[in-house]
Amino acid sequence: MRYLYTIFLICIMIFCTGISNFDEDILAVSYQPKADKLEAIFKTALPLKEGIVFTKVPRGLIVSIDEKYFFSDGEARIKESSLFILDRIIMLLHELSNYCVVENHTEGNNLANTLYNDDCEISFARSTNIVQYMIKYGKIPPDRLFALGYGQYMPFRGSVKSYDSDKGVPTGLAASQKTANKMNNRIDFVILEYEARR
Repeated sequence: MRYLYTIFLICIMIFCTGISNFDEDILAVSYQPKADKLEAIFKTALPLKEGIVFTKVPRGLIVSIDEKYFFSDGEARIKESSLFILDRIIMLLHELSNYCVVENHTEGNNLANTLYNDDCEISFARSTNIVQYMIKYGKIPPDRLFALGYGQYMPFRGSVKSYDSDKGVPTGLAASQKTANKMNNRIDFVILEYEARR
């Protein structure tokens, strides 16, 4: 089973690498205008000032939040102090009709005294716990949420272009390479601009 999961991740990486080679001009015009509106809504509603990056992509809006807000090192249990962030996101999803993919990206966890063998396992457990919270306590319909865990296989650095929302032009990696490297450990809330089915 572990080998099938690894093969699945490699296929996703190959697919995503092909996408990241598109010309920046194509990416700049290929996202739908709804992403601008989604970004404005989330920027207004989320209380975080640091550890958050908004990225517009062809599939919608990615709200990337530093995972330190949600999890302690080597743990998949959601910190109680982060529930106000999740509750804000839940509130917004109730007002919107968009589907949401919750993706965890993490690397370098100390897993010595845990139930997890590698970053991929804990990554999937973390995204699943967030989705379960959103379903159970946030009353979001299960068919609107998806959980994915990528572990260390899709780092932020070099893989995602960020867009300046005020000017509408590519700005390269987040504010700096330091910020981008820090965001390798993150939760991505991908607000899709299309209907998704399992």
